[in-house]
Amino acid sequence: MTTSATTAPATARAAWLHAALVVLVVAVVVTVVPLGPWRPAAEVVPFLQGLAGVVCALRRHGAPLTLTWRAVGVALLCFAASSAVEAPEMAGVLPDALGAVESVLDVAAYAALVVAAVGVLRAGRRRRDWAALADTATLLLAAGLAVLAVSGDRHGMSTDLVEVGIGTPLLTAVLLLVCVPLAMSRGRRSVSTMAMLVAAVLTVIGYGGRMLVGPLRESPLLDPLPLLAVAAITLATRHPSVAWMGLGPESDQDAASGRVLGLGAALLISPALLLLWSIGHGGVGYVLGAGSSLLTGLALWRLTALNRERERVRAALVASESRMQLLLANAADVIAIIDNTGAISYMSPAAGSLLGRSGSEYIGRAAIELADPRDQARLRAAVAEAGAAGTEVTGFVDTDIRIAHGAGGSRWVEARISGKVDAVGLHGWVVNLREVTDRKLFEQELRRQATTDPLTGLLNRASFNERLAEATAAIDTGSSPAVLFVDIDDFKSVNDTLGHAAGDELLLTVAARLSADVRGGDVVARLGGDEFALLLADADDGRLRDVADRLLAALREPVELAGRTVTVTASIGGALAEPGCTAERLLHDADTAMYAAKRAGKDSRALPGPPRPRSPEPTAAPQPR
Repeated sequence: MTTSATTAPATARAAWLHAALVVLVVAVVVTVVPLGPWRPAAEVVPFLQGLAGVVCALRRHGAPLTLTWRAVGVALLCFAASSAVEAPEMAGVLPDALGAVESVLDVAAYAALVVAAVGVLRAGRRRRDWAALADTATLLLAAGLAVLAVSGDRHGMSTDLVEVGIGTPLLTAVLLLVCVPLAMSRGRRSVSTMAMLVAAVLTVIGYGGRMLVGPLRESPLLDPLPLLAVAAITLATRHPSVAWMGLGPESDQDAASGRVLGLGAALLISPALLLLWSIGHGGVGYVLGAGSSLLTGLALWRLTALNRERERVRAALVASESRMQLLLANAADVIAIIDNTGAISYMSPAAGSLLGRSGSEYIGRAAIELADPRDQARLRAAVAEAGAAGTEVTGFVDTDIRIAHGAGGSRWVEARISGKVDAVGLHGWVVNLREVTDRKLFEQELRRQATTDPLTGLLNRASFNERLAEATAAIDTGSSPAVLFVDIDDFKSVNDTLGHAAGDELLLTVAARLSADVRGGDVVARLGGDEFALLLADADDGRLRDVADRLLAALREPVELAGRTVTVTASIGGALAEPGCTAERLLHDADTAMYAAKRAGKDSRALPGPPRPRSPEPTAAPQPR
């Protein structure tokens, strides 16, 4: 890391030093070497220095624009050869033949510059990239029209025609279509691109000045400009930033800016052609050229301003979307959008943790399928209510539903459903899903604790009274509810003899045996202590006796308590409801009957109807075996 940090500044400094050396050579050539054959011979030196810079760009910096830099190298070599040929020509040696060779070399140099420009336009593009093809065609068309505008009515291949009629318009096209967008694009701007822009401008001014009239055409200030352009090329090729030229834009914004600049440069071709034609023909063309340039410049300025505004709005939208995506990606709640048909059109990334599947897997599915079949009716009702609530102040409806999880089972969620939305890009409902499984389980546990006995899991007294009240609210004369009141005989002696743990175990056994001898619609409850009650939903005298007898027999079965086998009994009292009977009255009658059974000798039952003989072998207390 340290080595690269120190090498880059040194290489950049070397590039500036080499460019300064070329400027020094140009200054010596212009000020010291007199006009005549020695002047073009001396100009060979800066061209060769520029050629050395091109070799450095390709070999040392690994510049990606290989075609472009090779073409620039060929152009510099042709210019150097042209200068070398011009020296003996000016000395009078074979002037006609060497003049033709010079013109051919200059044309080859300008053609190489066009190839270099095409290399920049097609850099990083696919072979069938229509945008690159259009740029290339624009460059070639602009170059051809520029040459025609300047030299369309002249014949021959003089040096003046090559430099003024061909070189200047070609370089102008290259400057407008390649160098300007390359240097002014934010994503590609660097020392090398700016240096290439300066080189193109200096060359165009140097050669284009010869198209002017009056004393400016013979100004000595124009001669060194094309040579100084070589100094700019040397800086561009030797600077480390040459390795970045030709790389694709870092973002779509940079690409769009480059396209706008290229389009703007193409718009400048027309007024430039008009000005070049006016130079040769004069007249009203000057006015038309200046006016066309002004109008095109204003249009380009507005186009650039609109592009900046568009990019500003686009950047704001991208930032807003990024923030929204970040919020949705890190939100625990699931956001879903349901369209007018009831299908899911969007689901946020949180669906993966809540539903066990990616949100994209739910796109297009009917939203009602998310809900457990037991909750689908409630979900439909909530959606219908939310549609009506769209005009209300709240504008949403909350409901709790169960949804299937991808790994199996279901989760409880609180679904907040918006009123029906009719906005741009959103027609339907917005649903917020928040998992409330823990809350629902806690609520269920609270309800269980409030309605059941904590030891046996049977209903407690309060819940039994509620069920009893419901059963006696509407008594049918054909079938009536009945209550059996069960009390364990001498339960206190079990606690005193074997301990409270054994007493709890006995209560659990009794609860299990009572539950095993009733129907599914009957209710078993522990009223407290050793007292139990059974609610028979549909009973008569016969069923009341059958159930009571089965319970007495089941409870007499031996039970293992604290490592010992004991036998317990119970006293059972029963009552059958009659029309007009209340829950309190029915339970009181069963309780009274249970005490009658205890007075009769325990291990017995007291029921409505004919009395039952006393059990032949009553057991007054548990007898350990």
